[in-house]
Amino acid sequence: MVDSAQSDQAWSEYLQAIDAARATALGWRWAQTPQMRAQAMYFISMMQAFGFNTYMGPRTAFPTFFSHLMFTPVEYNWGAPSPDFRYHWTKIDGARRYRIWGTRGQTPWLHIQAQRGWWGDADQSNLGSWDVDQFQQSADGSFEITAAPDEQPGNWIRLDRNAPNICLLVRDIWDDWAVGAGATIHIEPLDSLPSDSLLLSEAEIAQRLRAMAYQTTFSLQTWMRMVEEVDAAVGMNRFWLPTEDVTRIGGNPLAGYVKMLYDLSAGQALIIECEIPQVKHWSLQLADFFYQTIDYRFHQSSINNRQAVIDADGKVRIVLSARDPGVPNWVDTSGFPQAYAQWRWYLSDRFPVPTTKLVPVADVRQHLPRATPSVSPALRRQQLDERRRQVGRRFNV
Repeated sequence: MVDSAQSDQAWSEYLQAIDAARATALGWRWAQTPQMRAQAMYFISMMQAFGFNTYMGPRTAFPTFFSHLMFTPVEYNWGAPSPDFRYHWTKIDGARRYRIWGTRGQTPWLHIQAQRGWWGDADQSNLGSWDVDQFQQSADGSFEITAAPDEQPGNWIRLDRNAPNICLLVRDIWDDWAVGAGATIHIEPLDSLPSDSLLLSEAEIAQRLRAMAYQTTFSLQTWMRMVEEVDAAVGMNRFWLPTEDVTRIGGNPLAGYVKMLYDLSAGQALIIECEIPQVKHWSLQLADFFYQTIDYRFHQSSINNRQAVIDADGKVRIVLSARDPGVPNWVDTSGFPQAYAQWRWYLSDRFPVPTTKLVPVADVRQHLPRATPSVSPALRRQQLDERRRQVGRRFNV
C-alpha cells in the first residue's frame, strides 16, 4: 500500500505558502490600484511556472541550456531582466564534468556566470564569471569549454564539487538589436553514472515543491524590500546607487545597478541626464514594483548605448513620459504611471548616478539642447515596427 502522507503534506505546504504570498502581495501599499493588484496576481501566477522551470524540471545529469523558459519579452519577466540580453540557463552538479560548446555570434559580449544554489537557496553564492572571449575560439567563433571541479586541458570553468546544485546563467548582450545572429550554446555531461535517471522520487518531488514555494516567497519579499529601500533612500523620481552585493540575488558582479521609482501624471515628463563613462554597455529599462520588466517588444520602454543619441557635450538626455515628446531618446511609461526604472552599467570604470528634472511634457524641448532632433509620428511608428521585428527575431517568435 502506498503511503501518500509525504506527498499530501508537501502539496498542502506548497499551496499554503503560495496563498500566503498572494495575500502579502495584494496587501502591499504599492499594490492598491486595480492595475497593480492585477500585476500582483500575475506575478504570483508567473512564479509557479517559473518555479517549475527553475526547480521542478531541471536534472543536473541531463542539463540543457534554456532561453524561453526563463525570460521572454512578454510572459516571463521575473527579476527585471534586461531588454538587451538573451539569457540562457541550466542547472549542473559541481562534482561532475560537462562539455559546453557553441558559436560566439555577432553580439558584443557573451558572459557566463555560475552560482552555487539558486534564488533563495541557503547555500546561494557566486561561484565565478567568465567572458567567453577570454577562452580560445576557432576562426569561425566556435568554442568548447569543459566545466569541472578539477583542472582540465584547454578552456576550463572551475566548479565546486561540494555544490550539487549550480546554476549557469549566460548573458548574450544584444545592444545592437539589428545584429545578424546571437550566440548558440549547448551542454552535455561527460560522466554518465549507473544511477542517473530522469525519474524523480516522491521525496524529490516534495523537496522541489518546497523549493518552488520558497522561491515565490523569497522573490516577493526581496522585490518588496528593494522597492522600499529606494523609496526610503531618495523617494520618487530620483536615482539611487545601492551598495549591496548584487551577486547574492543573481546580479552580475561586473555590473552596477542604479535604481529609481517614478511617479508621473499624463502631462508630466522626467528628463534624465547622465554623463557616459568608459563603459562596454549601458541601458535604462522599466519594470513594475514586482520587478517584472515592462513590455519592450511593442513599447519603447527601454534604451541603451547603441540606441541613444548622445549630445555634443558627451551627455545623454532621456525623456521618460506617457506622451511621445517627439525626441529620439524617449522611454515610454507604457501604461504604468508609477513604476521602477533601472540603469545598468556593464564593465564601466565608474557608476554615475543620473540626475532628473520633472517638467510638463509640453515644455520638454525647453530643457534639451537646441540641436535635439525631432521624431515625427510616422517615424516613431516605423521605429516601433522595427523594434517589434528585432525582438521577435532575437527570440525566434
